[in-house]
Amino acid sequence: MLWSAFLFGLFGSFHCVGMCGAIALSIPMNISTRIALVKDTLFYNLGRVIMYSIIGLFAGAFGRTFVELGYQQWLSLTVGILIILAFIMPSKIQDKTANLLGLTFLHKKFRKLFGKFIAKPSSANLLITGLLNGMLPCGFVYIALAGAVLTGSLLDSAMYMAIFGLGTIPMMVLTTLSGNLVTIQFRNKIKRLKPYLAICVALLFIIRGLALGIPYLSPKIPSSHQTEEVCGTH
Repeated sequence: MLWSAFLFGLFGSFHCVGMCGAIALSIPMNISTRIALVKDTLFYNLGRVIMYSIIGLFAGAFGRTFVELGYQQWLSLTVGILIILAFIMPSKIQDKTANLLGLTFLHKKFRKLFGKFIAKPSSANLLITGLLNGMLPCGFVYIALAGAVLTGSLLDSAMYMAIFGLGTIPMMVLTTLSGNLVTIQFRNKIKRLKPYLAICVALLFIIRGLALGIPYLSPKIPSSHQTEEVCGTH
């Protein structure tokens, strides 16, 4: 599953351009030289990757319980179905759900924190801004976390989220360096791809949960009984 993290981050970064592109463009970067601009951009994106990795650790702790109980297959199927339901749900219901879960409130709070660190641009503040960005409520980050949970390991889960974050960097760096060339109209067009990308990932989770015996894509998941037999032979 780790190989899918980078691809998901890469293709999901088109969504990031639509949702987070405006934030990235509003962050004051050192534009005195191209090298300085690239350095500041990388500090900001490094903060996001670090935060994704930290969140991945918690996801791994949660997922490990399901794997140990032998529910990994059902968890994968459930996650895939929930992702599809979330993205075919009418936008009004999505907004109400976000309000009930407190996601809208968190988004506003983090935006205020952004303002404090953006006001005094420095490499350290850019790193902190990236860390805060990594905690922003985001549908695609949640989907990535679902994939991290399915790894069933703290280390693999953290690696999954780190690789996902690395996959988003090329497009986010390009967005920052291109500046105003990334128009609002273009970002709005990119945002329309979000449901299609999400459903593709959901189908990947469902196929994996079906354990069809396809290497890497849908490998057979040994039952807890089989695992006990293997352990008993040692």
